[in-house]
Amino acid sequence: MTAQRITKRVVDALRSNDREFTLWDDAVSGFGVRVRATGAKSYVVVYRAGAGRGAPVRRYTIAAVGKITPERARARAKVILGAVAHGHDPANQKTAERGTPTVAELADRFMADHVRAKRKAGTAEFYRDILDRIVKPAIGTTKADKLTRLQVGRLHSSLANTPFQANRVLAVVGSMYAFAGRAGVVPEGTNPARGIDKFKESRRERFLTGQEQERLGSAIREAETAGIPWTVDESRPNAKHVPKDKRFTRIGPYAAAALRLLLFTGCRLREILHLRWENVDLERGLGAVEVLLRIRLCVP
Repeated sequence: MTAQRITKRVVDALRSNDREFTLWDDAVSGFGVRVRATGAKSYVVVYRAGAGRGAPVRRYTIAAVGKITPERARARAKVILGAVAHGHDPANQKTAERGTPTVAELADRFMADHVRAKRKAGTAEFYRDILDRIVKPAIGTTKADKLTRLQVGRLHSSLANTPFQANRVLAVVGSMYAFAGRAGVVPEGTNPARGIDKFKESRRERFLTGQEQERLGSAIREAETAGIPWTVDESRPNAKHVPKDKRFTRIGPYAAAALRLLLFTGCRLREILHLRWENVDLERGLGAVEVLLRIRLCVP
């Protein structure tokens, strides 16, 4: 097809036929509109990646017709051809970038290939929560190799009200990029979380008073026997569906035992919930409480 000035009127008038064709611009060499057999149209640039007739021919798709004007597409084509004149290969670079995962995709790979395989279940769940709830919504669509320290710093600053959580975000992102470097996803040593000042964390430790322990013990006894009553907002339309004689919560004996173990041993929640009978030494007369205390105190 003869080259002519590509304008909106010319582009709108183009109609598809049985095969793909390209209308070339008469002002910018290599810039044109590709029309597929389906009728889809897009602005393209064709160039040789290198010097001489033996250099490979590349086609770079600028954008679909309708997303940008012909004038903007022509200006973009000039920029691309200028990069080619300086020895670059924009089409090849674009293809390589498409293969780079986003931060969200990297996070999924990090969890599957590293965290779940090499970390404890509790740690893996902590990492998953940080990534799914905080990191992905904020920076998940960014290409992994394009994430900047500024972006991570802004995310960290947005969590100033929860300094412990904010600092854990930095740690998880740093660990994820260490994995990405070893896996070849990004250049090794890349870490957009490095150099960001952490928030000061103030640790608090307080023990229950004797009166508080007594009140807690009474509440546990009430919960496993009569049950803890709760109130219903009678103004809500479905309130009448809750019988008054059932408006209380009763916990089972195992839940009550777990609460007492937490109270008496100071163990972590998962240490209690994951406790099994094999942890109880029946031969030496050591019950679960003694076993947990010995575990925590490293007593044989």
